[in-house]
Amino acid sequence: MNDEISDCITLPPGHLLNHRGQRFEILKQIWSGPFSEVMVVKDITGGERYAMKTEKTSDPKRSVLKLDVFVLREFENTKIKGFPQFIAQGRIGRLKYVVMQLLGPDLGKLRRSLPGKKFSLTTALRLGIQTMNRIEALHDAGWISRDIKANNFAVGPKNDIQTPRSSAALIGSIHYSSLAAHAFRDQCRRDDIESWFYMVCELIKGPLPWASADARKDYILIGEWKRYARYGGRYELLKGMPEEFDKILDLIDNTKYYERPDYRTFYQLVNNIFTRLKLNRKTPFEWQDNPQLIRKASVIGDEGESCFASFRLRELTNKPDNDDDLVIPPCNPDLACPPFK
Repeated sequence: MNDEISDCITLPPGHLLNHRGQRFEILKQIWSGPFSEVMVVKDITGGERYAMKTEKTSDPKRSVLKLDVFVLREFENTKIKGFPQFIAQGRIGRLKYVVMQLLGPDLGKLRRSLPGKKFSLTTALRLGIQTMNRIEALHDAGWISRDIKANNFAVGPKNDIQTPRSSAALIGSIHYSSLAAHAFRDQCRRDDIESWFYMVCELIKGPLPWASADARKDYILIGEWKRYARYGGRYELLKGMPEEFDKILDLIDNTKYYERPDYRTFYQLVNNIFTRLKLNRKTPFEWQDNPQLIRKASVIGDEGESCFASFRLRELTNKPDNDDDLVIPPCNPDLACPPFK
């Protein structure tokens, strides 16, 4: 049986995986790609549910899973929050796997589940602070992401935002890629912050000006749009954004390749928006006021097919309760944003 499993990526539902005295049952697949998959598994002994990513590759140099494990283990024994908890790793023949904390839907799906496809300003700014905090922690550990986008941040069990989610589709990354990436230049910490900037613009105002461009065919056009946004198109990009983001973009563009981004000033500028506009930091996130939003985001497609999600949600709502259908993390209304550093 193990030989058969090692010749494919898929571990079928019901399959029992033995790992050093632990037994995990495969419940369902939640993501699939050319060389890897992500599934929900259950610890047979304790009943806890986890996410398990599998990867089949004959070239160790191309192993993304190895990097996933390396990063997760690096944060395993630290007090830094915001990274999924590492549970186990192993292999069956050529099939490698890692078991980690199960998270809720990603910020991209949550945003696309909302009317207008955008968060309230308070929620978006708080998410901006949390995601910046995660990026800073990643950088300080000696890593860069090169794939910062809302799809790669997921809601944790206490509404803390978690990263990284390497299961997200790569094709959407072009919309958030830095100017250096478009020019095929080596990337640095600044490039992650530039991608963060585009992501937060989208969280606040909805789809970016180049959102309708096809990432496969129009990547040159998307890059030109971003260059144009530094000059005549700046108003179009920043329309609907708090004025502080004009300064944030300047700071990003003026950061040198080897220079550590000025995270403190980024936090201060976002904090200034709360003060200037008298925003309430303790306002519940949209999904806390409307738990149905979590359910909708759990079934929405990667590109945001909201009609399909609504249909699927009605389908699930009309069925008898079955906790295998959706993965919904518990909510904690007392969430506080990470402190400024």
